[in-house]
Amino acid sequence: MKRKIAMLLVVVLTMLTLTACGEFECDFCGEKKSGKSYKVELLGQEGTMCKDCKAGVDELKSLLD
Repeated sequence: MKRKIAMLLVVVLTMLTLTACGEFECDFCGEKKSGKSYKVELLGQEGTMCKDCKAGVDELKSLLD
């Protein structure tokens, strides 16, 4: 029984690790990135944005306000 619980714990921790460090392709700059991705809607289109692109869009929004 202990072995099954330990194996389940290993599987759960592995899944959490993979989701936290997953790679994705930024829809705006086209580069493959790892780390946090941001789901955004821009001009009616949904996409995935990296941290650098999000910072640029946030800066542009602040200039327009």
